[in-house]
Amino acid sequence: MDQETQTTKAFRRWLQQNGAYIHPSAFFAQGPYGFSLFTSTTLDKDSTIVSCPFDLILTPLVAKNALQSLVGSQCTLNDREAVCAYLVLHSAACRMKIEAVKQPDEINKILRHQEYIDTLPTSLTTPLFFSEQELELLRGTNLYAATVERKQQWQEGWRVALTYLQTLHLTEEDFTWENFIRAQTWLSSRAFPSSLMEDPPSLFNPTAAPVLVPLVDALNHARGTPISWSIDQRDRNSDNPSPKSLSLVSHNAIQSGDELFNNYGPKGNSELLLGYGFTLPANPDDTLLLKLPGSEHRFTIARGAQGDAQAVWDEVGRRLEEGFPREDEMDDDDEDNEDVKNAELQLEIGQVLPEMLRDLQAKLPRPPERNAPPLVGVRSDIRQMINEYAKGQREILDDLLAFADTRLKAAIDRAQELGIDITLGSEDED
Repeated sequence: MDQETQTTKAFRRWLQQNGAYIHPSAFFAQGPYGFSLFTSTTLDKDSTIVSCPFDLILTPLVAKNALQSLVGSQCTLNDREAVCAYLVLHSAACRMKIEAVKQPDEINKILRHQEYIDTLPTSLTTPLFFSEQELELLRGTNLYAATVERKQQWQEGWRVALTYLQTLHLTEEDFTWENFIRAQTWLSSRAFPSSLMEDPPSLFNPTAAPVLVPLVDALNHARGTPISWSIDQRDRNSDNPSPKSLSLVSHNAIQSGDELFNNYGPKGNSELLLGYGFTLPANPDDTLLLKLPGSEHRFTIARGAQGDAQAVWDEVGRRLEEGFPREDEMDDDDEDNEDVKNAELQLEIGQVLPEMLRDLQAKLPRPPERNAPPLVGVRSDIRQMINEYAKGQREILDDLLAFADTRLKAAIDRAQELGIDITLGSEDED
């Protein structure tokens, strides 16, 4: 605990005053992604690391009730906008404006999470915080399009929030865009689903709302770390039961001095970089979203051509089939031969799909040449993350190309069995 700052000490006091639990050996220290938790002693497996009472969890309902108390009217913001507005209102500039209409003690009762917010990172590395030069490296990728779309959505949410808060006389200089996207990023990188507050807790509920769980969200991600969640309530059968709490249990023994980790579940580098601001080298959970020209449907392809590889092949065939049979390429005797038509279709898919995939590969960022000078306006850590993201996308496309090559070879074999004259593109002939 000697490494703890005044900020984390204040946070620890706030946690203890409100019934949270932190393992006696756990301490806060600065890590690459803000304050993280470490252990000063070896922890046995199945140790409860942290526990946060439900009363401290920042839910959309908590945020909306607070905003209604400040604004004086029903909250019309959606769940994300409400939580983010609540977070931004803790800033010094906003509090000064609010103090013109509310007493400081009253404000402190409404905006209850200052000690928690003070520990959240202010230097963020998702693509929304990239420089123009850094973002340009992603142009042509799925991640570039997702970043542009997210920025537009969040800008609209910021404007909506400002309009709702107009009775507090906040300006864009008080309720800033920079603070709002920072709050949105905290939510995208730290939020848990509200279904974790159910008994038994669950991480997988598509209708769950995003909630922030102070202390618990200080643990960074380590893929494959065995952890579990539990809902605890000491003395629940007594007349005075303690509040319900959400606890995280680590099922690994942890050595003294090591960081304490959570496990966010399987996430590819595209999701990690967009939502969290980091990547994992050679991430086995990488996926690629593939959209065919003229369609809004997205196919998910995982490493090893797992996922929707066959569906992509079939969809390309469906589109090509709209032009089958082609009279100039088919003999009259074959017009009713479904085997022949299907074999020729498979051959064409096997030529068209690889060309599309190679075009996608060509748009991906290339790693820098050996000994190449740094790019102006591009941070080395950001370049490394972009390279790891692009490498994973390129390798998935390689796997999909191998899948297409296997299918094409099978189509050639079938065409030869049927006595079809095979004429492939020049690249294949070479």
